Amino acid sequence: MSYSRSYTGYVHYSGTVSYPASQHGGSVSYSGSEQVNITINVDTDAFDASVDRCNNAVIGLNTAVVATEAAQVESKQRTSRQIASAIVNGFFEYVTADLSQKIKELASKCESLFIALMGHKECCLSKSKQMQDDYNRISKRYSKIFEDLDKETISRIEVLDKPAFQFAEQAQRVIDRNSDTDLLGISTISANENLQIEAILSCSHVKQQANTLLDKANKYLQGNYRLTNSVRDMLDDTKSEEDILLPVMYVETVASPTGKESKIYGTNDSFTPSGRSVDSKLTAAFMSKEVEWNDMDPDNMDKVISYLNSAITSEQIDDRTLKTMLSLLNNRAIQTIKD
Repeated sequence: MSYSRSYTGYVHYSGTVSYPASQHGGSVSYSGSEQVNITINVDTDAFDASVDRCNNAVIGLNTAVVATEAAQVESKQRTSRQIASAIVNGFFEYVTADLSQKIKELASKCESLFIALMGHKECCLSKSKQMQDDYNRISKRYSKIFEDLDKETISRIEVLDKPAFQFAEQAQRVIDRNSDTDLLGISTISANENLQIEAILSCSHVKQQANTLLDKANKYLQGNYRLTNSVRDMLDDTKSEEDILLPVMYVETVASPTGKESKIYGTNDSFTPSGRSVDSKLTAAFMSKEVEWNDMDPDNMDKVISYLNSAITSEQIDDRTLKTMLSLLNNRAIQTIKD
């Protein structure tokens, strides 16, 4: 774009002029200043045209660079997609081929295993049928045996508890007779009370007979053992006066504020020759003031604890009894008589 500029200034001058010799010869000095106005016109049309051409060239270059970059990016993207597609397709083809091969291998193994399983199935079915037949045959045989045993047991129970069964039959007849009378609606409360009393009496009678039967069985076993010991003593010519050692436990409990109750566990008349009783002698010996008690020595205590642990593990003991046993063992010192 053309433009003009104006400048104003002063030009100072001075000097000396010499003239030839004459009547008035010599030199003259002079000085002064003049105002100067300068206007400069600058023509930039050619430069502006060159700048426009350069600008157009730069724009064209920028457009070419952008286009080249876009083409390069597009080419890279297209190439990347082709490479990725080739890799993915190759991977899936490899995996598909590998899976197909493994499927074929596993299919062959499954077929062989299926054939083997079918064979095992047939074998198991045959064994099951054989076991079922054996079970039916054995169950039939033992069912008859158990039925005969049940019948024999019932008959023996009826013989042993014949009075109880007779009492029950009589009570049932009385009940049936009372239920058949016309006074049933009138004496309902009385009949109910009679039934309760009869049931209680029947249970008491049965319990009494059961206890009597158990006592008789116990006496029979003790008498048998005494008889065996007596026969053995009579047949044994060697008489020895050696001491008899029996494991016993002496327990004292506070029965009342005025005294103690003592009991001995582990003795029985049937365990001594000729039926000699030892309870009274042991009780008197334990209660004697001359007896000196000491804590059990560690070796015997370890044996007792070992035996107790083995008994706990080998037998089924309820939790309450087990806690009581452990409490007695941990909170009370076991004492023995000093030799």
